Amino acid sequence: MEKIKSFLLLVLASFLLLTNYACTKEKADVKQDNPMNQDNPHEMLASNAAGADNTANVKVYTIGTVTKGKSGKASDFTWTEGSSVQKFSELTKGKVVLLNFWGTWCPPCRHEIPDLIQTNKDLQGKDFILIGIALEKGESIDDNLKTVINFAQDKGINYYLFLGNKDLVEAYGGIPAVPSTYIIDKHGKISETIVGMRDKADFIESINRVLK
Repeated sequence: MEKIKSFLLLVLASFLLLTNYACTKEKADVKQDNPMNQDNPHEMLASNAAGADNTANVKVYTIGTVTKGKSGKASDFTWTEGSSVQKFSELTKGKVVLLNFWGTWCPPCRHEIPDLIQTNKDLQGKDFILIGIALEKGESIDDNLKTVINFAQDKGINYYLFLGNKDLVEAYGGIPAVPSTYIIDKHGKISETIVGMRDKADFIESINRVLK
């Protein structure tokens, strides 16, 4: 009986550890109410998200077209910024990229946000860019935009933010869990895939391997 109790306690401890480390794919399913691959995705400022009190210049973009990357390469996508269509490949050209898939509903994702913010600060002036892809579960795009913008403003997120969609998730193989982070070199090659929560030291070490 004591052996059975010990085994059950071990299983429970392992489960709790895993749920604190990464959120499962079931929760990472993206909920969107618009057709995929639109050429005119939404763009929302914090001031439009939840009243006049939100005045910080936080922007969250929705993704338009997605082009799956060739073997080992990052996938490309577009979005509308102002009146022009932008491309991930152009924004990140010649830069090392940390591409972080996350969700406001995911405790490990929320936990590593301060480390991502500080990583971005520490690497300012380098050939580096940090991009967050939020996989939200609201009833509509506007709900998801408001959720991410309010969270980003509260936490002081200082990097590009996008709402993920089904096409981008599939382009990266389904995203089995969040947070999932891709380190992409200056030539668009995925140099490292990180599943689960990490801290600033881990991020900096991974980035420095390809930041030359």
